[in-house]
Amino acid sequence: MRTREEQERHWQHLNRLDEAFRQLRKLLLTEWNKRGVAGLGVTQAKLLFKLSAQGAQKVSALAEMLAVTSGAVTGMADQLIEQGLVSRERSETDRRIVMLDITEEGRKLVEDINSRKLEIMELLTVGLEEGELQELSRLMGKLVDAHAQRD
Repeated sequence: MRTREEQERHWQHLNRLDEAFRQLRKLLLTEWNKRGVAGLGVTQAKLLFKLSAQGAQKVSALAEMLAVTSGAVTGMADQLIEQGLVSRERSETDRRIVMLDITEEGRKLVEDINSRKLEIMELLTVGLEEGELQELSRLMGKLVDAHAQRD
C-alpha cells in the first residue's frame, strides 16, 4: 500500500507519461502527414502491411486485426483498389467470402513506407543514446506484453 506522498508521486509520473505519449503521437502524425505517403492514412497503411505480411485476407479478419468495422475495411479497400494497391476477389471455396490481397504496386509502397517509418522513428528518438534507446525499446515491449496477456 502506498503512502499518500507515494501515491501523489505515482500520479505525477503517470500524468507526465500521459503528456509525453500525447506529444509523441501528435509528432508522429504530423511527420506521417508531412511525408504524404500516397495520401494514405495510418490505418490504410496498416491494412497494406497486414496484407503484405500475411497474404490475402477476408474483410472480417482484417477488421478484427485493425480494430475497425468490416464497413470501414470495405471503404478503405475501395480507395486502395482505386489506387491499384489492393485487389478484391471472391474465395474459390466459398463465393460469399470476399478476399483482399496486396498488388505488386502495393508491395512497392510498403517498402517505401518502411523507409519513411524508420525516418520518423529516428526523428522521434533523436537525443537518445544507444543504451537509452535499447532501454526504451525494452520498456515499451514490456508494456505491450503486459497488455497482450490481459486480452
